[in-house]
Amino acid sequence: MTVKVLVTTTGQQIISEVKQVENKETKEVIAYWLVNPRVITYSVNDDDQVNVGFGSFCLVSNETEFSLKSDFVVSILEARPEVLDRYNNLIEESKPAEPEAEEEAPADEAPADESVEEEEAGSGIVGDE
Repeated sequence: MTVKVLVTTTGQQIISEVKQVENKETKEVIAYWLVNPRVITYSVNDDDQVNVGFGSFCLVSNETEFSLKSDFVVSILEARPEVLDRYNNLIEESKPAEPEAEEEAPADEAPADESVEEEEAGSGIVGDE
């Protein structure tokens, strides 16, 4: 998927990873599948410089992927490189951290006697397995 800026019929500008959804028979584009969409916001500071921000598409939902009917989209644009970089950094930062892979002992060695500590969220209790 590629990142694009979609301009909607209501004037919203959305930056997102985008994929076309087509009618199988007619090949007509019927919707766009959006992944990690963000509404683009603007503000102007005292020096007349424009600041670009990104907000959630829907504040009352945690959905990160959904379709947007093609009739709702007026235009699809390429993002400026600096905007694309900021969007990609934001998305990368919002992804959950992947667990680190544990190293395995070689097959000819007996595993070391290890104890595993777990901390329960908010309780401060530490225990051994």
